[in-house]
Order: sequence, then structure tokens, then C-alpha cells
Amino acid sequence: MKQENKYFWLLFFLFGVTSVIAQALFAPLIAIHFYEPDFVLVIVLLLSKRFGSIKGSSAGFLLGLLQDAVTGLPLGISALPKAVAGYLGGKLHGQAIKSIGLDLWFVVFILIHEIIFYALFQFKSEFSFHYFFVNRVLPNTLYTTVILIITALFTDKYFSE
Repeated sequence: MKQENKYFWLLFFLFGVTSVIAQALFAPLIAIHFYEPDFVLVIVLLLSKRFGSIKGSSAGFLLGLLQDAVTGLPLGISALPKAVAGYLGGKLHGQAIKSIGLDLWFVVFILIHEIIFYALFQFKSEFSFHYFFVNRVLPNTLYTTVILIITALFTDKYFSE
């Protein structure tokens, strides 16, 4: 196994599994009203930026399934949006984008993730998509972006090339 693959799996298990546990245990404690940050999505985006689209989407899918299993959500409802976000984030692999530009792209990817998640989630709900977009998607996108910026500051040495 190549050194790059070993490093990917080390970060996957070290940060990925820890983020799933933090999502299940810690996120409800720091929730503001109903809005929770998505720690797993943060790690998926950082992994995909570091390792590319294939590993990013794979990490998103696996961590999404694990998150669904741990949190009791319908199995697969988090896996698809995280795989898509991981794939999109991996497209930034190797790009020389300044920090602000990178953060703006990540905001777009988080927004896409939240739209896909709540589009799937609304089928089981009586609320409209407009309600979910205004009351869930936008606040969760903002909260997750703040957590992403904080996490990226502290873990830059692990996720930089």
C-alpha cells in the first residue's frame, strides 16, 4: 500500500470516526435551537480537498453510512449528500486557490449537501421544501461553515499537501 493511501486511512479513522462520534454526542449539546453543525461533513470536505474526488466521495459515503447507523437516521440519507460533497470538494485537489476563495467554494458545497439532504428528508415530512430551505438549510450551512473554518485552522498541518 502506498504511503499516501496509508495516510488517507489514518486520517479517515482518526478524524472521520471521531467526527461521527462527536456528531452523535457533542453536536446536540452545542445546537442553537434546532441548528447543529455537521462535523462529519467538515472532515469529508477536508479529506476530499487533500486526497481528491475518488477518496473524498468514498469517505463521504462511508462516513455518511456510519453516521446514519449511529444517529438513527434512515440508512443512506446522509451517505448520498456527503458522497456528492466529497466528490465536489475533491475537485479542488491540487488547485492553487487562496483561502477566501476556498472557503467560498466550501460554503457552496455545504449548501449543496444540505439541499440534497433535506430534499431527501422532506419526503418523510409534511413540511414544504421552502420551509426546510429557510429554516434548516441556510442556518445549518452557516453553522457548519463556521465550524469548518475553525477546524481548518487547527488541523491545517494534517490536511495540507
